[in-house]
Amino acid sequence: MRRFAIIGLLVLVIVATSCVMLRTCWARMTGSIPSIGGKELHLRLPDGGKTHLQKDKRWAEDQLGSSTGTLGSHGCLVSSVAMACSNLGVKLTPKELNERLKKADGFLPQGWVVWNALPKVTEGRLAADYHPHSSHAVMDAALERGAYPVVKYFLLGGIQHWCVIVGKEGQEYLARDPLRDDKEPVKLSELTAKIYAVRVIRKVE
Repeated sequence: MRRFAIIGLLVLVIVATSCVMLRTCWARMTGSIPSIGGKELHLRLPDGGKTHLQKDKRWAEDQLGSSTGTLGSHGCLVSSVAMACSNLGVKLTPKELNERLKKADGFLPQGWVVWNALPKVTEGRLAADYHPHSSHAVMDAALERGAYPVVKYFLLGGIQHWCVIVGKEGQEYLARDPLRDDKEPVKLSELTAKIYAVRVIRKVE
């Protein structure tokens, strides 16, 4: 019996690993664009002069939504959105945004953000635009009107990660990455060669 239990456990591990790999491969095959491109722009949006780090000890151990993850382990998106909100005049730390989203049913069970919850947690002042396909044109238009693109890419090992775009120099996007404590925004091309998703955080007009 013990042998069958071990075999069953191994099968479950293999199946779970295969599902993760398939999901990552599918995500990488659909709709990616280069991290450099679009219109030549020379602009910097307000970015507060600092990065909200997901591993900041003030919130790193906080549970992300109702998921099994924490802000420290899986809070890159919440941290990036919190930076965008703060830059748009709704000052929020990742901890505060996480708590507000919890109360507003702003998370799916796996910790993904429900985008239409953003107006609820910002007193109707901010909204998030969901774009099903990545596009330099969408990112450029957002920056030109003072909105903040939040983009997804993959870290080594196939881990999904998000950062916020705060400007552009030529065709190089400038980013604040919640895993990097840089004094100045960094070129997105230094973080990744490809973008796999774009969301835009903006003021409600």
